[in-house]
Amino acid sequence: MTHASLLLPALWAALGALALGSVAEALHARRCRRLGRLAFGPGSRARRWTAAAPGLRVMGLAGMVWALVVLLAHDGSSRARERNVAATRHLMVALDVSPSMELADAGDAGVQTRRARAAALIKSVMERAVSDRVKITMACFYRDAMLLVRECADRELIWNFADNLPLHLAFLPGKTDLVKSLNSIGGMIREFPRKSTTVLVITDGDTVPDSGLKPMPSAVGELIVVGVGEATRGTFIDGHLSRQDHAALSQLARRLGGHYHNGNAKQVPSDRLRRLTAPDDRARPFRLDLRTLAIFVLAGGALLVCVLPVLLEWLGSAWRPARTSVSETPPPAARLPAEVVL
Repeated sequence: MTHASLLLPALWAALGALALGSVAEALHARRCRRLGRLAFGPGSRARRWTAAAPGLRVMGLAGMVWALVVLLAHDGSSRARERNVAATRHLMVALDVSPSMELADAGDAGVQTRRARAAALIKSVMERAVSDRVKITMACFYRDAMLLVRECADRELIWNFADNLPLHLAFLPGKTDLVKSLNSIGGMIREFPRKSTTVLVITDGDTVPDSGLKPMPSAVGELIVVGVGEATRGTFIDGHLSRQDHAALSQLARRLGGHYHNGNAKQVPSDRLRRLTAPDDRARPFRLDLRTLAIFVLAGGALLVCVLPVLLEWLGSAWRPARTSVSETPPPAARLPAEVVL
């Protein structure tokens, strides 16, 4: 339900509560006039400020009804609605899906597959980039790069792509071309605002050509090349020895103006993600939208309805009935026993 369509039913509900509350207050006022001397003493009048109590009570009830209708009919939680806000920062995830990523030589014990280690690294980064204004674009690469999703706010979708999908089947068999893939990834994010994108490249660095690399577009503010897989020993696949070449990946990161991180056993450091996880200076710290206004109206109406009876009890009238303690009450006259007539 949109904001405009919320206003009319909420307004009618508030007017209905206002009418019912006014009728109830009129009946209550007539009863108070009949019992005025008993309630307020000989003057039969309360203090002047109490004349505003019926109106305040009715307004509080109407405001509560309006706020409850808005909150009940509102479309989902605030986080679900914020998924459509304009992005101010982007995370570009480039995941290597070559067959060598299925080799099990990653992790602390060296028994985790490179693909599973890459998925754990991506999940760790997404858990730290929790802002709704961070949109995620993801691409996989093998012989070239393929765009999977663009400007997505659903972290579970990204996690599903990284976790258990055989994405290498979407490519023709061949050698991994990391340089060509990075050039294609640069074209995917070229239209993003300047310095708004953090590029996260996760690969085992199986084959890295020495030439042909183009500079990243101005949209890139931070680039991190993360290597997975054992760097000291390799595993034979497709007729060659596959291992993480940290020297080649480190050189590649420097050529792109970024940083290299060995993610085989450690997560990406938080200081490398400061641009992605820092508070957004362009986002207002507080925004008064319809939902926030309804919460304030509900709190104010509930406060009026709850506090008014207490104020009327203690400050509504200056007359206080006299109270006599039991000890000051004179004892009843003693009755003499009747004479017995014989």
